Amino acid sequence: MTGACPRCRTGEVLAVLRLPHTWTNAAGRPVRGVGEVLVCARCDADDPVAGPIVTYFAVHGTVRPPHAAALARLLRHWITHARPPRPDEDALRAETESWHRGDL
Repeated sequence: MTGACPRCRTGEVLAVLRLPHTWTNAAGRPVRGVGEVLVCARCDADDPVAGPIVTYFAVHGTVRPPHAAALARLLRHWITHARPPRPDEDALRAETESWHRGDL
């Protein structure tokens, strides 16, 4: 998988997990969505769970059949620890204010 990381804007996205999640809005109603948890070559290099995936791709460059089982173990470990992203209330508030001002 390739693409720029939305967190740092420069790191390469190596893996993406799409997780369904639900949160309660201000009106008390559940809001369902799908959030993405990703592994970035730059942001996650030192992460104890995602870092080994970064290392795998740094060493091998791409998925290689002889090492697929090892990568699968790393990915399963990462998946079991992944949590759906929580909405960024500050970003949402800022975007809402921009919209009300007519900036969007």
